[in-house]
Amino acid sequence: MVNSLYIHIPFCRKKCDYCDFFSISTFCYKKDFDLLVERYIDAVIKETEFYVRKYEIQFWNTIYIGGGTPSQIPSKLLKKLVESIVSLVPCKNDNAEITIEMNPDDVTEELIKVVNSCGVTRISMGIQAVDDKVLRIVNRNCSVDSIYSALKILKRMWKGRLSVDFIAGLPNHTYKSFENQFLILDEYPIDHVSLYTLTVESGTPLYKNIESGKIKWSQEKADKLWIKGRNLLKKYGYNQYEVSNFSKPGFESRHNCIYWNLENYIGVGAGASSSIYGINAIRWTNDLSINTYMEFWLSKTIENNCKIPAEIEYLDIKTQEFEYLMMGFRKMEGVSSLKYKQRFGVSLEDRLGVEKGLFYSWEQKKLANKTYSSGDISYSLNERGIMLLNLFLESLL
Repeated sequence: MVNSLYIHIPFCRKKCDYCDFFSISTFCYKKDFDLLVERYIDAVIKETEFYVRKYEIQFWNTIYIGGGTPSQIPSKLLKKLVESIVSLVPCKNDNAEITIEMNPDDVTEELIKVVNSCGVTRISMGIQAVDDKVLRIVNRNCSVDSIYSALKILKRMWKGRLSVDFIAGLPNHTYKSFENQFLILDEYPIDHVSLYTLTVESGTPLYKNIESGKIKWSQEKADKLWIKGRNLLKKYGYNQYEVSNFSKPGFESRHNCIYWNLENYIGVGAGASSSIYGINAIRWTNDLSINTYMEFWLSKTIENNCKIPAEIEYLDIKTQEFEYLMMGFRKMEGVSSLKYKQRFGVSLEDRLGVEKGLFYSWEQKKLANKTYSSGDISYSLNERGIMLLNLFLESLL
């Protein structure tokens, strides 16, 4: 069964120096941008309609509009996108989660009126840092003034849930300025925070500047800042429920949980990925070319046997099993013994080495926990252990 949809909007005003996600600058299109976006949205709607038919989708539980910067597209087209997707099949009930990512610079009263009116229930805003020196050094397309302006508009007008992103370890971050940014959690109705450690991706402008010595950066300092951030979030009443995600009770990201639980989802738009699990599991990623994407979906009626411009991967059971553990141990609740047995037909205890193997050794070092509940046992890494997640997973291979 498929009830979750990811929509990729690959447009950004400009690319931040640390970013290696697929996106293109709106400056490339100048006055033709609105026309391009309208065609792109039409293609996304047609692609979604195709998968609704193919997988007989009856309702949406979660819809996530990400990018790129979805808030870059004109408000009327954003409204058209959401209303068209929901008109194809309805949301299951009033509890459905519809998320849109926004950049602080894009938040206006008009935009918030539109998202309030078309059924969006959750905004995820990329703040990253509340320090102009930090934002400037990575060419982040916002300022401290625009962050506070956006938060004030959201506090006054927004009717749904609000998540923000922070990045620990950006160049120029001092311990004091990093700590001070968390003060916004007392002032504004933020129920969810994603706290990431900066990853310096090869090939990005930031990587080149650090490699050349133009910008000084320390992985050790980044890690220390992340731990400081985690402790501050606990102090402010946010529970860590995944490696990088924290929420007030009951405000976890339901869409992201689809990924972490290895459940089916469809991704539409250029560069978007989809995963359908089972004995004959398949994952595909759409072509990155926006022109190729639009030409295919807008040119003809698409039948089930058409060759879609996408890279296809078939996942055997062994691959699915490792991904299930890899994603499951990202969550603080860990992996359920019963659910694992139901899905893969074998013992999780044997796989993990609960009696004398890997998990047992981590438990003895006070890095892992067993939790008993209603005839089930969950195995997880604790706060200290999850900092060593990659080491644990390497040992599982």
